[in-house]
Amino acid sequence: MYISHKSNVLQTVHETEWQCRRLVKGLNKSEYWTWLDSVTSGDPPVVDYSGETGYTIVECTDENVNARLSQLGDYSAEGVYNIKYYASKRDSEIVDVKAHTIAAHTDDDGNDVAEEDVATTYVQSHFVGDDTAKTARLLAEEWTNIRRERDRLLTKSDWTQSSDTALTSAKVTAWATYRTSLRTLPADQSSVTTYADITWPDKP
Repeated sequence: MYISHKSNVLQTVHETEWQCRRLVKGLNKSEYWTWLDSVTSGDPPVVDYSGETGYTIVECTDENVNARLSQLGDYSAEGVYNIKYYASKRDSEIVDVKAHTIAAHTDDDGNDVAEEDVATTYVQSHFVGDDTAKTARLLAEEWTNIRRERDRLLTKSDWTQSSDTALTSAKVTAWATYRTSLRTLPADQSSVTTYADITWPDKP
């Protein structure tokens, strides 16, 4: 069984990968085969899924997919599933971060119960995937956030370039240089892979 999701939000479930991919793309069969042909090249033919940034497809290897999905719902937010990508993580237990302590008390039979630390443990999810689209999608999301912040900073500094600004000519030039650095930031730092690693230009 194959599952498509975006940012761990379940989108479609299907028995075959190609049908899962077709459904999440919203294509009929004819449209899907046309699209598939457009991303296939070489001899022997190889399909390049790296441009698919809107979703990730993973395979569920559990013998009872519906039961596993039901279990995932037990410890995830509504509509969000803890889909793990690698076998080493797939086979590890998940510990509830909402661990709590039960205070010392007397039970219904009058027995003393010592204080106990409790952390709920869940079975492994059995979801495995290595879709090349995953890395591309995550990088695209990082750059979407970077460009959004860049645009916000440009808009916030628009006033510095107006004809009636009270700034000195030197300051106007400094702000213009700053704004140029913002505009060229995507090209200048194209190798950056996370928002946190961006070096933002200093405001004048």
